[in-house]
Amino acid sequence: MKKTALNLIALVLLAGTASASEFDLTSFSAADVRSAMADVKAPAPQPQAGDDLVGLDMNVRIPFKTLKKAVNMVAASEKRLTVMDQNAPVIYKSGDFLKIGNIQVDANGIIVNPVLTLKPYLEGRDKFAVRVQRVQIHAAMEPSVKAVAPAIDQEQIMVQVMDVMIKGVYSAVNDFLKKKQIPMKAQDVVKLSYDKAAWTLHAQVSSKIMGQFVPPGLVGDLHLTGFSFNEAGLVITVQTAN
Repeated sequence: MKKTALNLIALVLLAGTASASEFDLTSFSAADVRSAMADVKAPAPQPQAGDDLVGLDMNVRIPFKTLKKAVNMVAASEKRLTVMDQNAPVIYKSGDFLKIGNIQVDANGIIVNPVLTLKPYLEGRDKFAVRVQRVQIHAAMEPSVKAVAPAIDQEQIMVQVMDVMIKGVYSAVNDFLKKKQIPMKAQDVVKLSYDKAAWTLHAQVSSKIMGQFVPPGLVGDLHLTGFSFNEAGLVITVQTAN
């Protein structure tokens, strides 16, 4: 800040119509500058009109390896979810769809190893959905459960799998917010719900968390406006409001 202020002083002197000889600078020293600048502090950001805010339009690339790390974070918070093989992928592209595998879920005593074929898509601004196109399930009862294994109802199993995933995501996000000392809850960042009739997970995302990292009055509200994926990972488009 001091360097910036000194640069501004120099610019004012250079831009003025008067010449240097018209200023009495004979007794002006570096010590005087340091003394004058000793109490200078960066001003607090002031709210700005919409037209003055910085606008952003960016594509965020999220590699599948990063998504696997996120799943491991979820598994660390939700003990009913386990990544089976750390050397194998968890999320990957398969034709026009995404696949999730290499996970194990404890669905109320039924150990499930699902392979899910998913179709993610944008429902609208800040609204994201993932439809389950196909389910392949290998399930077994826990050894400690002494009961006859029930017939596998895929719809009900998916409800339980999604319940584990949703609670795991909330728990992982809450752990992150607590670690960063951000006074927010996971539901303030993303709201998740599963429609079992449509086999679709819905997500409503929020940019409120950005306010914890960006000074107020600098950048407009951020919104999720686009989504795609390729062999390497996901591509998310984030823009400020028009």
